[in-house]
Amino acid sequence: MRSPHSAQDSTPATTPSSGDLRRVLGHWDAVALIAGIMIGSGIFATPPQIATSLDRFGPMILVWLFGGLLAVCGALTYAELAAMFPRTGGSVVFLKETYGRPPAFVYGWSTLLVTYPASIAAIAVVFAAYFKRLFPAITMSDGGVAAILTLALCGLNIIGVVLGARIQRTFTAAKIAALVALIFFAATSGAGRVANLTPIWAAPSTGWRLGTLALAMASVMWTYEGWADGPSLSGECRDRRRDLPRALIIGTFMVTGVYVLINAAYVYVLSIPGVAQSHSVAVDMAERTMGHYGGLFVDLLIVASTAGSVNGSVISGSRVVFGMSREGLFFEPVGRAHRRLQTPANALVILGLATAVYCLLGTFDQLIRYFVFVAMIWFVMNIAAVFILRVRRPGADRPFRVPLYPLTPAIFLLAALGLMYQLFRENTRDSAIGLALLAASLPTYWLWRRSHRA
Repeated sequence: MRSPHSAQDSTPATTPSSGDLRRVLGHWDAVALIAGIMIGSGIFATPPQIATSLDRFGPMILVWLFGGLLAVCGALTYAELAAMFPRTGGSVVFLKETYGRPPAFVYGWSTLLVTYPASIAAIAVVFAAYFKRLFPAITMSDGGVAAILTLALCGLNIIGVVLGARIQRTFTAAKIAALVALIFFAATSGAGRVANLTPIWAAPSTGWRLGTLALAMASVMWTYEGWADGPSLSGECRDRRRDLPRALIIGTFMVTGVYVLINAAYVYVLSIPGVAQSHSVAVDMAERTMGHYGGLFVDLLIVASTAGSVNGSVISGSRVVFGMSREGLFFEPVGRAHRRLQTPANALVILGLATAVYCLLGTFDQLIRYFVFVAMIWFVMNIAAVFILRVRRPGADRPFRVPLYPLTPAIFLLAALGLMYQLFRENTRDSAIGLALLAASLPTYWLWRRSHRA
């Protein structure tokens, strides 16, 4: 049974507390954010990697289904945390409430300095490459176009929260409609062959190797990654106790369905070897099913998809930075909403400038590899927080509870721990460097704490 709202939660959307953000977003805005970040460039780049390592239809689809199951389990678990702590910042809030200030500080600073700007830059550079294919007269570097896109979207989000949400809804609706169109043409154009799907189930040609499966699962999980960004909007949802849980569930199930169907379409039209050898799997499929204009259609789809993912990441990343400040883990002015526009303007400026630097320098690929293992640690800590808080705060207000607890979070936790083990085993050097960089930020926390006490 749902508990009554606190006085803070029943405050009208038009009267935010001092310096806070207005609660003007509904659950469909959060769905657009979650689905928009999840559907970026990964669904166009990852399938050939999976088809190469798991060269049979059954295992290939299985990892996409299992990746969706893990995303759903993770989203349901985050939904309990988001309903329990309906404040802007997402994981920063969860980590602080569960483990204290130091882990929350380290998480916030690592996301501000590396994770968000580097990942946004990586997606923005993909946007730039395809945008220049549509407009070949543009001679600016990919990094320059990517920086302009990022700064422009930051500027639009500074103008208004509702404007940023409308942009996100437009991008997300466009890319989902385009992916559904690709699936439809694959099924009805006559270009596919049922024989490409057979045998439906068989072991990969290299056998069932645990390392291969783990690396394939890691790639799939990062293609699904994005559901964890939804709780950053908790402080702006009209019904902060129910909008985020609804959005996490709807968005994750929707993307899982689209991902499984588009991968089946790739194989149905191109075959497993065709997918594995393709340098642009969506373009190759579209040209076979839609003719001459198929390539142009996919170029437009990837531009919309990556732009929407950048916009969604800008929205969620700026809320993490804003939330850090509101939780006392960053400079106080960054946690103030713009007096007139009521947007996290300072946080958006900081994130936009950091991302633009990454775009122009092009130094993000290696940093992302270093922090893949580290990001898994944060997932594990956030999921484990549900178990810890159930014991530590059994009587706390939980408007949403994880279904099938403790099975649901346990599935994600065990899978994530297994993947961490395999990632560290297969890529020990990069994982160790990521851990070292993370540990190096702890002295920064103690310096921060001492300076703010003084």
